[in-house]
This record gives sequence, C-alpha cells and structure tokens, in this order.
Amino acid sequence: MSTQLKVYENYELDQLKDEAWSKLDYEFFKNFESEHTRKSYRTDITQFFTFIGENFFNLTHLNQIERVHFVAFKNWLSDLDLAPKTINRKLSANSSYFDFLAEKNIIRFNPVNSIKRPKQEVVNPTQDISDENVMEMFDFINDPKNKISLLHKAILYVLFTTGIRKSELINLKRENYFELNGHKVIKVKAKGAKYLTKVLPGPTVEILNEYLNWMEDQGRAVHEKDWVFQPSKNPRDPNNLTRPLNDTSIDYIIKSISKKCGIPIQISPHSARATYIGSALEAGVDLFKVSQDVGHASVKTTQEYNKRRQKLKESPAYKLGFLKKS
Repeated sequence: MSTQLKVYENYELDQLKDEAWSKLDYEFFKNFESEHTRKSYRTDITQFFTFIGENFFNLTHLNQIERVHFVAFKNWLSDLDLAPKTINRKLSANSSYFDFLAEKNIIRFNPVNSIKRPKQEVVNPTQDISDENVMEMFDFINDPKNKISLLHKAILYVLFTTGIRKSELINLKRENYFELNGHKVIKVKAKGAKYLTKVLPGPTVEILNEYLNWMEDQGRAVHEKDWVFQPSKNPRDPNNLTRPLNDTSIDYIIKSISKKCGIPIQISPHSARATYIGSALEAGVDLFKVSQDVGHASVKTTQEYNKRRQKLKESPAYKLGFLKKS
C-alpha cells in the first residue's frame, strides 16, 4: 500500500494487494519529470494523510474524506504561519493526487476542488539587499587580506549576477559553461524541466575562470561531465571530492560572508536571486524580459519583487503638497 494510505488501518482498500498500490503510487509520482516535484508532492500528500490520521480517527475509507477535512487541513496550515503560496502548493499537490484517485475510480470525486485557496500575497518581504550592499560584499571578498576562497567568490558572483536558484547552481556541469555568439553563458535546468541560458557579465567570467584554473592547478581539473562547484573537503569520504556541493554549504557561504560584511538582515541564496530580479526591475528592465530570464511561469511572480522595490519610493508622503510649500 502506498505511503500515504498506510495512515489508515481498516480501509476496504486493504483488500487490494500491496503490489497494486505500489503500481498506483509509481504511476502517479513518476508522471512528474522533476525529482524535486516528486519529492515535494510526496511530502505534501503524506502531510495531509498524517494530519487526517491524527485528528479524524473515525475515517475508515478514502471516500469518507470530504471537503471539511481539507478545510481543517488548510486552517491547520494557516495556524503554522505558512505563507499562502506554501499552503496553495500543498492543496494543489493533494488535489492532483485525489484527481488521480478519482480517475482510477478509487474515490467518487475530488474533495479538494471546492476548497477556497488563500490569497497569494507576499507575507514577508523578499529578502533582497541593496545594490550598495552587494558591492560591499564584492569588495570584501576581493580584498586579499580577507582570504576568501576562489570557490566562495565564484559562487557569490554567479548567484548574484545570474539570479539562478541554489539547486541550479549545485547541479551546474562544466559542459553547461560555454561561449555562445560571443557571450560567455551557463545553461541551467530550471523548474518545469525548462532550460535557461544565462549570460555571465565580465567580472563573473573572470572569477569563474580563475576558480577553474585554480582547480586544475590543484590536480582537480573540472571535466565536461563534472560539477563546476565541488567541495574542498569531504569528511565522510576524503578521497571523493568530485561531487556536487551540499545545499547547506551554499547557505553557509552566503550567510557567513554577509555577516562579515555587516549586512543588516539575514540573507540566503534566494536573496541573491531576489536581488538580481529587484535590481534589474529597479534599473528599468522590462518586467516580461526579467520574468523570462529567471524562468518564472508567470509575470505575477516577478511583479511581487517589483511591488516591494517600488513601495517606499511611491509613498504619498513624498508628494504631500503642504510639505512642498513649507
């Protein structure tokens, strides 16, 4: 039986063999190309069934799950102070799963369809930083006395000057860094199995090439099929360094450098992406072009960064007539 359905002990569906459920489980999750999507959906669906198992002990069959159970689940997620986007994602994952179960005639209808979704507003400001802060970070890592490794420098430059996601940086292979029509570019696999070609500005090319040359001098030349960014040490397996970086390592690099530079807010790798988007919009780059460049499925997502950037500048306080006359 699938992981999600084991929450219940007395399903009529238990009459089906575990093998049949395994096939259903495989059919649903393997339909998604992205491993990240499969993992995310499995987590969100399991969370719902765990919630049901812990709060509604009288349920013995999938067809007993009704709209009220998903309303309760949604309210519980809200009580956890999750962002509307996160709640909507979890509801969408479960809706897809219940659509699948209805298609297989395991349930009569999908109870998630009628659930009102939370309005998608930005609950917390996107943690981008000012152009001045970025320049401070670049000055800091380029100052010889601070002894910042070339690996850390290259990661910082690539994240802030391309706006790619942390996962895209981690999975970047050497073959995905090349010259195209006179431009140095990287090609990354983004969400939705899309591929994005990102232009690298001159300073980033210099830092990245310096890092790759340094790797070669260390006897660790990065070959075409190798990951561009590799760890400098591996405590669990010291001889296995030709591997991708751990995502927590990227978090540490960004946080530690920003802290040393005295950045007033705690930032993350996503802050680099937000800063790239916000800076481009503030500089007057067309919203649609920025949206395409970063691989957003909708310009509405990109617009969220623009709203936050422009909010203070457009305050009516700057347009008060009586202040102009005083």
